[in-house]
This record gives sequence, structure tokens and C-alpha cells, in this order.
Amino acid sequence: MIVAACKGGSQKSNPKHLPTPGALMDSAAMKITNDQLNDFIFSVTVRADSQVKDGVYAIRAAYGFDVANGTFTMPKGLEDYKLSLRKGTSAYTYIIGFLVPDDTTFHDYFEVAGTKTSISMKYLKSYTYQ
Repeated sequence: MIVAACKGGSQKSNPKHLPTPGALMDSAAMKITNDQLNDFIFSVTVRADSQVKDGVYAIRAAYGFDVANGTFTMPKGLEDYKLSLRKGTSAYTYIIGFLVPDDTTFHDYFEVAGTKTSISMKYLKSYTYQ
């Protein structure tokens, strides 16, 4: 006698492993050396947003006493890829990127930069994975 069973189409073949909203994804900080009067740092923190299921992440950046908050959205199909921060080539700049499973290549995606007068955030590249 052979008995076979299968569940209906309610099960995904490749479920996504998404972080919990509010979870710390990565953070980094560096000392601001071009200000001789103060002992300030430039820091960037990336957390999973309440809409992380859609690939949305929250950013908090601080340059001394100045603070900026923003969000960015991962490309469709990459919502559960590992995010990472690295120092940019310009002063007081961090690049948020992602790593593809089974590959060590860092893919630049979003930039956060700070100066004495502003903190800027912008997308660097566009990716499509569906």
C-alpha cells in the first residue's frame, strides 16, 4: 500500500526570512576630524521599518548635533537580502548595499553623506530582480 499526501498551494517553495520591524540591520560611526573645536561623530544606523515586508528600511544619520531620518526601499525580489554598510570614498559618507547569497560582492545601493551644514541621502543604483 502506498500513501501519498501533499498540502495545497498555501505553502511557499522559498519563504523569505524577513527581520522583525525595528531590528537593527547595521550601524557605523566615524570621528569628525575637520572640526577642531568639538568632539563629534558621523553615524548611520539602519533598522527594519514597520513595512519591512515590502523591503522598506529606516535610516537615522547624525553629524554632530544634526540628525536626519529617512527610508529606502530594496528592489523587488531582494527584500530579504542581507544589508551592509561600508565607508564611502568621500569624507563622511557611508554606502548601504546588499550581499547576494553565495556571493561576496558588495552591491552599492544607497548613500548617506554628512557635512557641517547638511545630511544627504540618495539612491546610487537601480536593480531589478524578479
